[in-house]
Amino acid sequence: MSGEIEAAGDALTGAVIAKTIEGHTANSAHESALHSCLNCGTPLSGAYCAHCGQPAHIHRSLHSLGHDILHGVFHFEGKFWSTLPQLFFFPGRLTRRYIDGERAKFVSPMALFLFTVFSMFAVFSITTGSMTGGADEATAAMRATNLATYKENEKRIGELQQQLKNRSLSAQKRATLTVDLQELKRSQSVMKSLAKGGLSSWSALPKDSTEAAEPELGQLGFQTHWAALDKRLEAGIKEANDNPRLLLYKLKTSGYKFSWTLIILSIPFIWLLFFWRRDFPLHDHAIFATYSLTFMMLLITLVSVLAYLNVPGWIWGSLLTFAPPIHMYKQLRGTYRLSRAGAGIRLLFLLIFSVIVLALFGLLLVLLDVIG
Repeated sequence: MSGEIEAAGDALTGAVIAKTIEGHTANSAHESALHSCLNCGTPLSGAYCAHCGQPAHIHRSLHSLGHDILHGVFHFEGKFWSTLPQLFFFPGRLTRRYIDGERAKFVSPMALFLFTVFSMFAVFSITTGSMTGGADEATAAMRATNLATYKENEKRIGELQQQLKNRSLSAQKRATLTVDLQELKRSQSVMKSLAKGGLSSWSALPKDSTEAAEPELGQLGFQTHWAALDKRLEAGIKEANDNPRLLLYKLKTSGYKFSWTLIILSIPFIWLLFFWRRDFPLHDHAIFATYSLTFMMLLITLVSVLAYLNVPGWIWGSLLTFAPPIHMYKQLRGTYRLSRAGAGIRLLFLLIFSVIVLALFGLLLVLLDVIG
């Protein structure tokens, strides 16, 4: 139950942040009946204070509180509902209109991006959290099976070693027993390596006191010749090996904290597609990247929900395969007013650049979590 509560909190937090960035709308259904602002005392001439921006009409009822929450999440005046269909079906038109100055009609890219980030991880907390129990049970069963196999092999190795001490064995029998013993020892060695690597289903295997010590950081090829950084890397790698589940949790947490870096990483690669065009400044590329990333996260959220509801894999698998390139193509063509051929060629490069950006983002998260 705590996962669902945390998920709801994440969604509301995202809505609050999005509302803060989005700011107040230009129009209001409430007219002021006051003569001065209750916050700063400035004389009022409209629905909002000209000095501090506080609404002139202050609600004091539970009904109004519920309305404010829904208003903050969905922008019931129409901005949310006018932006989302455009983002899904006409992304190029939406991006171009926002760049050209039609901004009062739509939720800003960054506000929608932040809301989507928090909503996505809120959904992940529910869908993946409910599946964790089954995964833990399966891991426990595998661990028990592996431990039983390991102990049985150890027993069999002892028996074979005892038989080989018999001097009256024929050469053929001795050779057969020797081969069996070597195979069992190799099997045990592999199982020990898996356990040493931190795999949860093998972690119950007993430690071997004669086993060599773990290699130093420099022997693994991670030495940076900066003593402080090497020390932190060594500690981080050891912690990741000892507790890989903790590393995954830290990666998930860092994922939404630093999701905004995806925009920064994407801008230079989009610029490469139009570096000779002076009429497309970096601002345009930033708007393109933000709306595009927002759609991709909404798509991943939708796929996660469909998989959680046991919708056939070919349905959400097709969405995940074909929706991203189609959306990128339509957004490229509409935003930058490209021909079909121009949009198609740039789409190929953009797909490659997307893989590079995701790899850089993943590497950044791993480094931050291992070092931090």
